[in-house]
Amino acid sequence: MPLLVAPVVMLTDSVPVLRLYLAVMSSLALYAAFAVWLRVRHDRSVPLAALLFGGCWLSLFYGPQAMPNLYVALAGVASAGFLVLGGRSRLAPLGLAGSMAVMSLMRPSDALVAAAVLAVAALAVPGWRRIGSLAGLAAGLAVGWGQWSAEAVAAFGGIGARLREAGEHNSAGWTVTVAEHARALDGPTLCRFGADCGPISPVALLWWLAIPAMAGVGLWAARRDGHLGPMLLAAVCGVAMALPYLFYVGYAAPRFLLPAYALLALPVAGAVTALTVTAQPGWPATTAAPPAVRGLAVVVAAGVLAHLALHGAVAHRMAAINVKVREEVRLAAEGLRARGVRPPCMIYGESAVQIGYLIGCDSQGIVRRFGERPAARVSRALTRGDRVVVVYGEVRPPSYVAAWPGGDLPGGLRAHFAP
Repeated sequence: MPLLVAPVVMLTDSVPVLRLYLAVMSSLALYAAFAVWLRVRHDRSVPLAALLFGGCWLSLFYGPQAMPNLYVALAGVASAGFLVLGGRSRLAPLGLAGSMAVMSLMRPSDALVAAAVLAVAALAVPGWRRIGSLAGLAAGLAVGWGQWSAEAVAAFGGIGARLREAGEHNSAGWTVTVAEHARALDGPTLCRFGADCGPISPVALLWWLAIPAMAGVGLWAARRDGHLGPMLLAAVCGVAMALPYLFYVGYAAPRFLLPAYALLALPVAGAVTALTVTAQPGWPATTAAPPAVRGLAVVVAAGVLAHLALHGAVAHRMAAINVKVREEVRLAAEGLRARGVRPPCMIYGESAVQIGYLIGCDSQGIVRRFGERPAARVSRALTRGDRVVVVYGEVRPPSYVAAWPGGDLPGGLRAHFAP
């Protein structure tokens, strides 16, 4: 991600400019990834799949943000398409290597899962069994995992140490977070650190359950028209990339499932196409479609519109929440500057990391509540004589700040200042 944003941040620190740039880049990536599949099946299902995935609130919300999951998802779509094209084009292995390199640079673990599925498919299906395709998979993985391994040795004390640290941070191990992911379908963006993810939305759950059902119909339709292999590859790869987040990572974030949604969009779009095309005049040859079939087509078309409306509404709500929180942080930072907070300083508490970044202070955030004693970094800052500020909103302040001078900050937070 730093490489992706480098052309902009070397010239300006404007957040709107950065977001516009990322919106353009993610849109181009969306187009390029699904364009690969137009060589696999040249029909309306491919642009429809791009619309279904691009219309998800997660794509809309994260498209203008510097987060890796969307690019992992689109690289997965492109990689699966290039594997299918391996026997038709001499350039397909290069495309496979490039898309796999993007995926492994963004998230090496996701790339490893996708590469395992694609490698098994390349060995199992005679038409896809090409040395070039297997070499492209290996080369793409080597780019990301090589960079990750070198960084592990240079900055984390070795590959094993980095893996252990990553496992600790992600609460890795056998677990089941399906319910947490269901609660997070319509937000918030992270079900962790005591966040209230709320109840399961019936509408969002219905949409979630419709994905495997429609994907199954899409596979049936693909079997009928001779495209079962590519659609099955997309579906299996999508499901495989979701499994670690559902059964190995101990918390939920909706963006984790973006690769699954992107790949499953292909068979889902195939189902929509099959169910609506058969209702057109001339079904199946020269006779009009029965009323029941036409009614089914209307229901499916309404479902596509409902999908876009639902996700557009969620994206709008999530963006509004994001804007509100950012504004609260900005106002709090301005309030602290007005009170003379300057480096060297330490901001401790809710939104402390964001506020500290804006002011130029060190920071220490909290997970659910303050401890009975200051965190170690905060204690060291007090010993050095840095300006230490405790900020809080909904969380109860620690008892040791009761005698510290304090007051309200613009935006709704409160602060206590160490004497």
